[in-house]
Amino acid sequence: MGYALAHSACIGCGRIFGYNPKHVPSIRMKNGREDPNGEREPVCQDCIERANPIRIRNGLPPIIPHPDAYEPIDENEL
Repeated sequence: MGYALAHSACIGCGRIFGYNPKHVPSIRMKNGREDPNGEREPVCQDCIERANPIRIRNGLPPIIPHPDAYEPIDENEL
């Protein structure tokens, strides 16, 4: 039994981070802009924590990542 952890740059800050590809919060982007038809781009936990107070001030619900969003995934779940 093994585990996997995806690594890539956060779409918000550009920092490389590890995440569970099935559960990480993401934004759909296309041609450098948010687009519902774009590719999912992962967002790191620090950016989520920075965005939530702004979202709340703007009347939006906070983003609550899945508990396993930044944890390794069992290789059998890939």
